[in-house]
Amino acid sequence: LYTTVTTEAVVSTQSTGERRYILFDGDVDALWVENMNSVMDDNKLLTLANGERMRLQSHVALLFEVSDLQYASPATVSRCGMVYVDPKNLRYEPYWNKWVNNRSIKMEQEEFNRLFEKYVPPLLEYILEGVMAGKNVPKLGTIVPISDLRLVTQLSVLLDALIPDLGETGGAGSTMSPSAIEAVFLSALCFSLGGPLLEDGRIKFDDYLKSIAAMGTCQADTCSAGEIPAGKPTLFDYFFDTETSEWKAWSLAVEPYIHDPERLFTEILVPTIDTTRATWLIEHMVRVRKPIVLVGETGTSKTATIQNVLRGVDRESNLILNINFSSRTTSLDIQRNLESNVEKRTKDSFGPPAGKKLLVFMDDMNMPMVDTYGTQQPIELLKLLSEKGGMYDRGKDM
Repeated sequence: LYTTVTTEAVVSTQSTGERRYILFDGDVDALWVENMNSVMDDNKLLTLANGERMRLQSHVALLFEVSDLQYASPATVSRCGMVYVDPKNLRYEPYWNKWVNNRSIKMEQEEFNRLFEKYVPPLLEYILEGVMAGKNVPKLGTIVPISDLRLVTQLSVLLDALIPDLGETGGAGSTMSPSAIEAVFLSALCFSLGGPLLEDGRIKFDDYLKSIAAMGTCQADTCSAGEIPAGKPTLFDYFFDTETSEWKAWSLAVEPYIHDPERLFTEILVPTIDTTRATWLIEHMVRVRKPIVLVGETGTSKTATIQNVLRGVDRESNLILNINFSSRTTSLDIQRNLESNVEKRTKDSFGPPAGKKLLVFMDDMNMPMVDTYGTQQPIELLKLLSEKGGMYDRGKDM
């Protein structure tokens, strides 16, 4: 792959001298990075397996974007110029500004910016740094390590799902009052910034969120916008219905269980508040075509909830692909599975049949074996697919 990319970069720009950068994004693996030492020293030569030598031209440079140098040898490190990018330098503001500026309605932009400044910085300080109202307090525990940028990304995705941007003609937000938009924002904060928190952390998060909001409370199961529902322990027990502009308790949305004798035992799912809440979140993420990960202990109905959602989708416009991970699952297994369920559209574009979407459910995603250098290769392939929107074809010569 590197040979093909380098050849294309060198040959296509040899006459013009146009500057080209080849970016290596991912973990440093000593198996391949040691082979790059001769390319990175003064010789700039890469020796291939067939004995052929390739010289890197002066207008082509290599960039390595890595999280750490744990498996890089001193020989590799000494050949590279190191630039440490502190996550506290860039942070989340540029991403948020880009997202807000892409909203079509000016009123929405101003309202979102006001709400963001009011809620997000103090909540992020509390979750990640243990600072509440200028005082040091214990940090809130999260189920997975997470950064401030990732939390803000989750918030923006959820806002896109709850208040779709339909262009200059407006969307749900163009007809909503400022109090209703703030209610949606509060609901989105619970399931984005509060989503990865542990149970006791959610209670503390909820208390601090309500103190920042400084709104009047309502003890009923249904409350209007502009009020904070307080009849249940936390805001996680409510959602904001944009159609009626009301807060509603999740208990009101739980459908009664109706037994179907024809249904298989493995397909039976008795609706609860937790399954209803998870189903709502999954359906919103599917609507905006964003991936979602359910994290939890064994036996918490993650698989059953997702399969119940997939059974309810329209099979005329959706294809369903189930992939079960195990310790022996490889990145090639995942790629072959995905490739067998899409068809070629253009030279380098693949997708499901026209007019259909492909929904992929990956079960036990944590199972693949960690290799010698700390990488789960199937997960890295999924990272490439979600970030870049594609994969390299491994079935033919590069």
